[in-house]
Amino acid sequence: MTNLVYALVFSIIVYLIYFFLIINNPKKLKKFIENGRETKIIKTRYNLDYNKLNHKMVANYFAIANSFMIGLLFLIVININNFILKILIAFIVFTFLTVILYLQIGKKLKQKEGVKCTITKK
Repeated sequence: MTNLVYALVFSIIVYLIYFFLIINNPKKLKKFIENGRETKIIKTRYNLDYNKLNHKMVANYFAIANSFMIGLLFLIVININNFILKILIAFIVFTFLTVILYLQIGKKLKQKEGVKCTITKK
């Protein structure tokens, strides 16, 4: 139970750091929207036009997803004693969570943009 509380607190701290360093800073927010890895992946995958979307909303989606991923990884890894197993499981879970959460963010942003969701294949 205490590990769950630690993971929750850790996720909140990560989100708050992200919020104060990126979302509340207009220069860094613009740089994140234009050059962030997450935004580039979603933009090319879903043909998004970020000019039609609220930049703070987009950054909040990614901040919540990233803090959730980090907190969940922390919760999983803290309960494993073997170092190699920690690294292996963390990599697998991180990859799985990244794909799932970013696809959901892309679908949600495409809906907010007002266009029916279709994935482009490259």
